[in-house]
Amino acid sequence: MRYVLDASVAVAAVRPSEPHHNAARARLRSLLVGADEIVVPAIFDAEVTSALVRGGTPPALSAAYLESDLAARRLVTMGPRASLGIVAVVRATKLRAADAAYVWVASSRGLVLVTLDHEIERRVAGLCRVEPP
Repeated sequence: MRYVLDASVAVAAVRPSEPHHNAARARLRSLLVGADEIVVPAIFDAEVTSALVRGGTPPALSAAYLESDLAARRLVTMGPRASLGIVAVVRATKLRAADAAYVWVASSRGLVLVTLDHEIERRVAGLCRVEPP
């Protein structure tokens, strides 16, 4: 399966203290064995690194996570065309810009967005399909 992975799921997958850790880890299991492919906006690495480092994970470990467990991620660049699409998502949903980037990637490619963010779930009606891990 090919889907857009929200940073919230990637972070929960490596933090046992997260309420949805087991579900997030289970969702990534197929990715780790090469059965699934994830597509993410270019800000994904910065979001995951920020959440992990601010939560106390050493920077080297957060980098290793991105380069080992999530190495197969396909980054979608965010140039002028993407920016216009993201702005349109913000106008339609009133989401934060970073969240709108994930929605834009999913909607523009016809992919499911896997997220733990309930605000995204509530606001994207009709733009893309949203699933929890």
